Amino acid sequence: MQSQQLNRIAWLLILLLVVIIFPGCIKEQFNPDNFDPSLDLTPGLAVPVGFSHMGFEEYLAKSPLQDELLADEDGFLSLYYSAPVDSGVMGDLLSIQDANVTRTVTNQTGSVILLNLPGATYDLADSITIPIISPQVTARIDSIKLLSGSLQISGTTSGLTGTITYQFPGLELNGLPFSVTRNITTPGFSLSLAGYSLIPDHDVSGNNILKCLISIHLQTPSGPVNPGSIIITAIAGLTALSYETLYGDFGGYSVTFPAKTISTPFFSQLAEGQIRFADPRLKLRFANSVGVPFGVYFTEVYAIDRNNIRLPLTGSGVPTATSPKIFKYPALNQAGQTINDSLVINGSNSNLPDFIASNPDSVTIKGVASIEIPVPPSTTFVRYDSKYNVSAVFELPLWGRADFMVLIDTMVFDYLSSALPPPDELEKLIVRTSITNSFPATVWPQIYLLDANYVLLDSLFTGTEKIEGASDTNGDGKAEPQKQPALDIVLPRSKIDNLLNSRYIIAKGRITTTGFPTADIKLYSSYYLDYKVGVIAQLKIKTGK
Repeated sequence: MQSQQLNRIAWLLILLLVVIIFPGCIKEQFNPDNFDPSLDLTPGLAVPVGFSHMGFEEYLAKSPLQDELLADEDGFLSLYYSAPVDSGVMGDLLSIQDANVTRTVTNQTGSVILLNLPGATYDLADSITIPIISPQVTARIDSIKLLSGSLQISGTTSGLTGTITYQFPGLELNGLPFSVTRNITTPGFSLSLAGYSLIPDHDVSGNNILKCLISIHLQTPSGPVNPGSIIITAIAGLTALSYETLYGDFGGYSVTFPAKTISTPFFSQLAEGQIRFADPRLKLRFANSVGVPFGVYFTEVYAIDRNNIRLPLTGSGVPTATSPKIFKYPALNQAGQTINDSLVINGSNSNLPDFIASNPDSVTIKGVASIEIPVPPSTTFVRYDSKYNVSAVFELPLWGRADFMVLIDTMVFDYLSSALPPPDELEKLIVRTSITNSFPATVWPQIYLLDANYVLLDSLFTGTEKIEGASDTNGDGKAEPQKQPALDIVLPRSKIDNLLNSRYIIAKGRITTTGFPTADIKLYSSYYLDYKVGVIAQLKIKTGK
C-alpha cells in the first residue's frame, strides 16, 4: 500500500507525464468540445482519450498521504516524516532493591550484666542502619512515598527478660514516625509499608540510609551477660518496595536510545539528480511527566544516500554530550502533568540543507537522555507512572530547487488496442495534447513500452518534448498558470505496432524547477494541471471491392 501511495504522489510531482496514455488518471468524462483535431487526415478517425483538471487541493482531500503531505492556511505544502525515538515509564526503569542488615548488640560495659536483685533494671541503646539503594542510579533520595513493601525485623536472645523498642524517625505514616515495643524474648515483627513515607538519612559518603534506633530495657531476672557477650542479634530487612513518588537528586541517571531509522521514501523515487530544500527542519519532540531535567544529546545522526554513503549531521544546533539540550519538566506543584518541549535543527544551526540534499533513503538517530542537576539546585521527583516520550520529525517545506530524474515502476497498459481500429487499417497516429500547467517545474517525459514478457519494444517520445513550468509573473510569490502550445506526437507505423503490442509501460521524467539553479520555488495546494488529450488515427485507403 505504501508503494502505491508513493507512486501516486510521484505522478503529481512529475505532472502526470503519462496522462496522455494512462486512462486510470482520467478524472472526468471526455467532452468532444474539449478536443479539436484540426488535422486534415483523410480518411481519419479522432479517438478522444480524456480531459482532466488535476490539482493538489482535490488530491489532498482524497489522499491516503494526508499525514505526510500537508498544507498550511495559505496552501503552502510540506512533507512530514516522523518516527518515535524512545519512550519509558519510570516505574519500569528505577527501582529500590531489597536490603537486609544484621546487627549484633553486645555488652560493651566492661563488666558483667547481672540483674538478680528484685526490681533491678538496665537500659542500653544501639542502632541499625539499613541502606536504601537503587541499582540503576546513585541518587540522593530525600524521601519516598511508598505504594507497598514490607519491613521485617527478627532477633534472637538468650536468658534475658525485658523489652526492646524500635524507632524509625525516617519512616512516617500521616506524619508520625513509626515505633514499636516488643518483648525481648520475641523481638521480631513485620510491617506493611503501604502508604508510608520513607525519609532517608545520608551518611558521610552520601549514601541513603534508614536508621532504626534500638532501646533495650533489661529487668530481673536477666543475665549474667559477660563483657563482650551477645545481648541480641537482630536482622532488619526492607523487601518489595514500590514507590508512588521518589524525591531527590537523580543527576547522572541516563537512558540510551536504541538506534532509530526514519524512512524517507520520497527520495527513493529519484533515479538521479537532487532536490535542495530551502528550509528543512529536524524537530526533536520531548513529552515529559518526569519531574527532572533531561539533557538529551545525539551520539549519532547520519543520512544514508542512494550510494550507501553516510553523511553526519553536524553544527552548533546539534546537541552533544558536553552541550545537551535541556528539556522542560514539571515542577513539584505540577506532579502528574506532562510538559512538552522541542528542539529545532535547521539550516542556520547545522548542515541540514546539505544533509537532506544527499537525498537520503533513510536517516538514523542514536542518542542519550541524561538526568541533569537542576539550576538552581532543587528537589526533583520521579513518580512510578512518570513517562518520557521522544520523537523525531522531519519537516520538509516544498520550497527549494530541484533537477532530478524520476522513474515510475512498471504498470499494466492495454488500453489503446481496444479503442482503435485493427493495426492493418492504421497508417499513422497522432497524439494531440493541450496542457495548462501552474506547477513551477518543467518536465521532459519519456514512456517505455514493454511487451507481455517485459521486453522493451520502444519509447514513445523523441526526447525533445517537454511541459513548460509556470513562473511568478506578478510578484505574489505564487506561479501563474502556463498554457502550453499544442503538443503533437506523431507515431509512425513502427511505433503504432509497438504501442498496440504493449502490455506494460515504464514512465520516466526529468524535472527542473523554474529558475533552476539560482531560484527557489514553492509548491501550493492551489497548483493544478489541465490537459486535453486525443488520438487522431489516419486510416489506410482501401481499394477494390
